[in-house]
Amino acid sequence: MHPTASIVLPLCSALGYTFAAMMLKRAMDGGHPWRVVFIVNLLGAVLFQTWLLHGGEPFTATNVTHAVLAGTAFFIGQVFTFIAISRGDISIATPVLGTKVVFVAVFVFLAKGQLDSKLWAATFLTTLALALLGGEWQANRQRLLVSVGFAFLASIAFAATDVMQQLWVPAFGFGHFGPVMFATVGLLSLALIPFFSAPLSQMPRPMVKWALGGGLLLTIQAMGIAYCIAEYHQVTVTNVLYNTRGLWSVALVWVVGHWFSNTEKHVGKAIMTRRLIGALILLAAVYLSLS
Repeated sequence: MHPTASIVLPLCSALGYTFAAMMLKRAMDGGHPWRVVFIVNLLGAVLFQTWLLHGGEPFTATNVTHAVLAGTAFFIGQVFTFIAISRGDISIATPVLGTKVVFVAVFVFLAKGQLDSKLWAATFLTTLALALLGGEWQANRQRLLVSVGFAFLASIAFAATDVMQQLWVPAFGFGHFGPVMFATVGLLSLALIPFFSAPLSQMPRPMVKWALGGGLLLTIQAMGIAYCIAEYHQVTVTNVLYNTRGLWSVALVWVVGHWFSNTEKHVGKAIMTRRLIGALILLAAVYLSLS
């Protein structure tokens, strides 16, 4: 029997991620990807410091090192994600990012030597569903290789982050682990400054507003996922539930995507039908993860 919060938090985070992604996509449409990432990461680094009030275990060299390693893996995953999206095709990269659940399952198996067969089935159903939800059948070969290659690298980095949290948070406490982890992400983001197309002060105000709004929502949902993994230690189940963001993406883009200048709902009946099939498969994966 799963605690109610361990189910509700990932589902709410999935919804929050979808809105955040549309807002950040709107911000990056102005041609400021690395400045948007910088703003988002600094915002997350600051907001995550509020978890210090929650308390935790002593700040030993080992505990801090573990949190820094998790933060570094998360930052690397973000960088690979933006390379995959900016140099490749979003329609290819996004479904591949969903394979994180597969890598999480593999890492958990390697760490503990056991994983329920239903969770394996749910993991692979989730990956199949995400491919149907967001993938396109045709793409330029070079852009395809960039999209798939860097998205896979991002998936591995994010999966490693999740597993590190599950293994190391108990010894440090989420109230200390989270702030150190995201402070690391913020500090590493300073390395992005040389790649800015122009100073932050020259970034158009509307784009800044979209970046701040999307970054705030992205941080809140990230807190939900991080806390859920750290508190309930069900990293694979959490990821399967979190990947219902694919279902929300279809529904929200179709209904309110125009609020964010998103035109994906005009892709055509065939693609929307395929995405609907993917959503149904995703629901089957969620059911398996909870049964």
